[in-house]
Amino acid sequence: MSSERKFVRENTNRVLIKEFLIKKIEGAGFGGMSIQRTPMGTRIDILVERPGMVIGKSGNKIKDLTDDIRANFNVDNPQIEIQEAGSKASLNAQIMAEKLAEALERGWHFRRAGHSTVRRIMDAGAKGCQVIIAGKLTGARHRTEKFTEGHIKYCGETAKEVMDVGYATAKLKPGVLGVKVRIMKPDAKLPDEITLKVVAEEKTKEVKKEEEKKEEPAEKKKTDIKRLTEIKGIGPSIIKKFEKAGITSLEELFEMDYDDLSSIDGIGGKTAENIIKNLKKLLGGTT
Repeated sequence: MSSERKFVRENTNRVLIKEFLIKKIEGAGFGGMSIQRTPMGTRIDILVERPGMVIGKSGNKIKDLTDDIRANFNVDNPQIEIQEAGSKASLNAQIMAEKLAEALERGWHFRRAGHSTVRRIMDAGAKGCQVIIAGKLTGARHRTEKFTEGHIKYCGETAKEVMDVGYATAKLKPGVLGVKVRIMKPDAKLPDEITLKVVAEEKTKEVKKEEEKKEEPAEKKKTDIKRLTEIKGIGPSIIKKFEKAGITSLEELFEMDYDDLSSIDGIGGKTAENIIKNLKKLLGGTT
C-alpha cells in the first residue's frame, strides 16, 4: 500500500511541477519535460523553443527556478537541464499550442491563426495535424472550430503511440479561448502500414528443397531378423543362413513364399512352414 501511495504522490508531484514550469517560463515556448532520479539527486530536462528566456543573464533565472522547485515541491537536489527544440519546434504539439495562443492574444483572427498553424506543422513534415479552438470566438456564444489536415488518430493504443497532444489558453477580453493541437509525427508507423520484402531467389530454392524433403514419405521401420529366434525351433544358425542370403529384416522374410524360403541353402521345408506359420504373429506383436 505504501508503494502505491508513493507512486501516486510522485506522479502528482510530476504534474504539479509541469504546471508550475508552464506558468513560470511562459513565453519561452515550453515543449515538455522529463524527470529522472540520479545518484546526485533529481534531473529535470526541459524542452523549450527559446532557452535564453529560461536561463537568464548569468544563469540567474534558472537558479531561481531551481530554488523554487526545491522549496515548493520538496525535490531532492534538483538539477535543471535546458534543451533547445530548434528545427523540431514545429512538430512539438505543446510549443505550437502556445504559439497559437500567443497569436490569438495578439489579435489574430482565429481562422487565420488556425490555418497558419496547420500549414506550418504540415510543411515541417507531419503526417497529420488538427487544431481545435474553443470559446467565444466571434460573439457571446461559445463555439468550437477545428482545422484538420492529413491523418489523425483519436483513440486507442495507436493514438497514444503516434499522436502528440498540446494544450494552451489564450486570455482575451470576451473570455478565455482553449487551444488544442494534435500532431502525427513523420516517423509514426500505423498498424495498417505494411512493407513487402522481396525474397532472394536462392532462398526460394532452399525453401522448395525443404518442402520436397518434407513431402517424401518416411521409410518403414524394419525389424531385426534376430528376433526370428522367438519362434520355437528357430536358432541362431538359421538366422546366419538368412543373413548369408542377404535377408536382414523380418519384413523381407514376410514377403517371401514357401518356395523362396525353401530354396535358400540350409533351410528345409519344415523350417519354411514353421516360419510362414508364426511370422505374421511375430510381426503383429511388434507393430
